[in-house]
Amino acid sequence: MKRKLLFTLIGCLISVLTMQAQTIDGRNFGIDGFAAYAGTPGTNHYLEGGTTGGQGGKVVYADNFSQLQAYLQSTNPYIILVDHDIAPTIKCYVNNLNEGKLCEKQDGSEGVEDTYGERIMIASNKTLIGIADAEGRAPLFSHITFVMQCTSNVIIRNCTFTLTGVPVLKSGENKIVAWRNGAQKEVGDPDCIGIQADKNSASTDWGGHIWVDHCSFYNTGEGTAKDRYDGLLDCKNNVKWVTFSYNHFYEHNKACLCGKGNSDNFDRTMSVHHNFYENIAGSRLPLQRFGHMHYCNNYQLNCEDGYDIRKDAIGYVDACYFENTKTPVHGKTSDGGSVSVRKDEGYDIIYKTCDNLLEGYSNIDGYKSKVTDMYTTDWYPTKDYPDYSLNQIDKTADVPEILKKYAGAGKIEIWKTYTDAIPAVDIDEFDKAIKSPGPMSEGVFDQNGKKMNGATTGVQTISITTNNNAGRVVKYVYNGQLVIEKNGKRYTASGVLLK
Repeated sequence: MKRKLLFTLIGCLISVLTMQAQTIDGRNFGIDGFAAYAGTPGTNHYLEGGTTGGQGGKVVYADNFSQLQAYLQSTNPYIILVDHDIAPTIKCYVNNLNEGKLCEKQDGSEGVEDTYGERIMIASNKTLIGIADAEGRAPLFSHITFVMQCTSNVIIRNCTFTLTGVPVLKSGENKIVAWRNGAQKEVGDPDCIGIQADKNSASTDWGGHIWVDHCSFYNTGEGTAKDRYDGLLDCKNNVKWVTFSYNHFYEHNKACLCGKGNSDNFDRTMSVHHNFYENIAGSRLPLQRFGHMHYCNNYQLNCEDGYDIRKDAIGYVDACYFENTKTPVHGKTSDGGSVSVRKDEGYDIIYKTCDNLLEGYSNIDGYKSKVTDMYTTDWYPTKDYPDYSLNQIDKTADVPEILKKYAGAGKIEIWKTYTDAIPAVDIDEFDKAIKSPGPMSEGVFDQNGKKMNGATTGVQTISITTNNNAGRVVKYVYNGQLVIEKNGKRYTASGVLLK
């Protein structure tokens, strides 16, 4: 009986690894690091097999914002495929696109035209996969903040995110504004992706097992714009077993926050590897408070304040390359943060044209620099977690070219790891997702900002025909798509079966 159980567990493990493993150019791009770690049995954060996302759920295609919102917010597990850009389309007017402050009048008599923002509250057990086009351009999600609040088991891969130009409140702190049910609605911070666990209480809530891989994040603008956006990819509160890998963060001011303040005292376990930070004219690459972080094979280029190790944070810097960056790795000794560095030949830090280096280092190009003071530790991931591993750790000198080739959305083909074929729009499954909202769902909203009760809520019906030959035929427009329903089966105008 024990042998049978063992073989069953091994079979499940092989199934998981097969679903998520992906080898291209001899490199394994499957899940690894802390997101692949199951955790400690008996704790809230334990997940047998590690992060699997929507595995076991239906593979669905999201054609528009409403479908994307419904599937990501549903209690049902889903693997969601998207192959084109998605953004809210409801018109609004702001003072200018840099500040994005909503005008008092929304009749077009003042300001410049823009579109409202939106928020998606991602529920547990989801996989979101972007499908790149023939030119390698992955789908762009614009004006949408994605929030994981008390969420577990999520995978996001091969997508591009930006909040550039998203409208915010007329006065006070910058908050995204959506149009819902005929009125403006403040929907939270201007983060591209925010991961947190404080819906009821930060002392009791939790989340984790999250993998964000091969994604691109940016916000552009000049002047005051650098202060109007928040994080590109933030992680706060009691969240564990997280991997951020092969992402490209660029053209922004504050990139990644891990720990919201000096009271956010939780042991976040994070693998941040093979990420390309480029032209970050500010900080947080990332900023870490508390917790343990494996910071491996990352490349900072043309940045200011880099990996910032703050309050009681513990970091392990492994084969990272820093170029033309003001302060690549630093922290205040008064905060109690500490760092260890891998010293093996070929895997130590490389600095080029940088300032404020860790003690004992110099720039390879002879650039004169100052030294930054940091507490040191002897921590490394396998010291506490013997089974921890990454698929590959590259030599430091190779990191820039590897990340220029592979980091970011659209760099490798990913979607076929999850399914052989892209499914058609499924109106019935969309209806099911709308009617199974997750615990943090605020509802699903159509292209006019109206809350939907079902897949055909608020559709524009064109005609209904009943006769002996054709039976019952209904033609209606849903989100700009003509749908023809014949005897309970739904088709696109070109005759593609949707049901």
